[in-house]
Amino acid sequence: MPRFPENLRYRKFSPYLKNKFGCRVYKISLDAGLSCPNRDGTLSTQGCVFCDPSGGSGRKRGSRPESISRQISSGMQGLRKKYKADKFIAYFQTFTNTYGPLKKLKKLYKEAVQHPDVIGLSIATRPDCLNKDILDVIESYSENYSTWIELGVQSVHKKSLEYMNRGHGLSETKDALMSLRNRRINVCAHFILGLPGESLEDMAETARVISGLGIQAAKLHMLYVARNSPLEKEYKKGKVPLLSKKQYVKAAVHFLEHLSPDVIIQRLVSEAHTDLLIAPEWLKNKSEVIREIEKELEVSDTWQGKKYGTLPKKKV
Repeated sequence: MPRFPENLRYRKFSPYLKNKFGCRVYKISLDAGLSCPNRDGTLSTQGCVFCDPSGGSGRKRGSRPESISRQISSGMQGLRKKYKADKFIAYFQTFTNTYGPLKKLKKLYKEAVQHPDVIGLSIATRPDCLNKDILDVIESYSENYSTWIELGVQSVHKKSLEYMNRGHGLSETKDALMSLRNRRINVCAHFILGLPGESLEDMAETARVISGLGIQAAKLHMLYVARNSPLEKEYKKGKVPLLSKKQYVKAAVHFLEHLSPDVIIQRLVSEAHTDLLIAPEWLKNKSEVIREIEKELEVSDTWQGKKYGTLPKKKV
């Protein structure tokens, strides 16, 4: 078994940050008030099937977010009080944070790193919303900050991407990752486990394919039903099969086994805003799910990357 920090069986993000910066580092989630080509009519007006109108921020429809500076200040205050955090990563989380006028995006990023205790910049986006100009801007921060793109990959399978109404395919994901490969920008890929029709082997195939494209980190999400999302309507009609907690634990462990052991795990399970979560109920206790995943790794005597490279390559 590879040597992972803290005697764990996967490469956890918090020890990586502690080792790199010598202190407790936490992300501050930011809402820049941006939109998405999958919501503004460029690709669609519906958005992804799992996305609520606030993009997971909990902000009321039609309201404007506070300034980035105020969000940074209040976020620091809360994280220092709750976790005794020392330094912070400014995380542009809501919707697509490379989608907008370049001048506006530059201003937002610059504002986010003004505080001396901000040591990192992380920007969530879609594979089809990256170009040379925006990547040049983001890469310019890498000399002084830990710089990340958080890329919504979700799955490599066409049927799943179509089900989610993503508005892009695997080719756009591959192009995005190739464009980032020689940049001084770390990549954290987001994945959704439990998509309807996907088997454990389908999820493992996603891990295999994306591991081979040069990512540095991963976030695992459970497919859950958010209030006012397109998925909610289908769920209430009984058309959305969701994984049980036991099934999700098994899926997460299987996914980790087929993921490269070098990839840092930033998240093992979704963190849903409590006011937005419709189902499943068990997702409200994130800590318990993490403990059960870690226990299953131990009991099964398995670990991240144990089966990496064992899947036969196939066309997806």
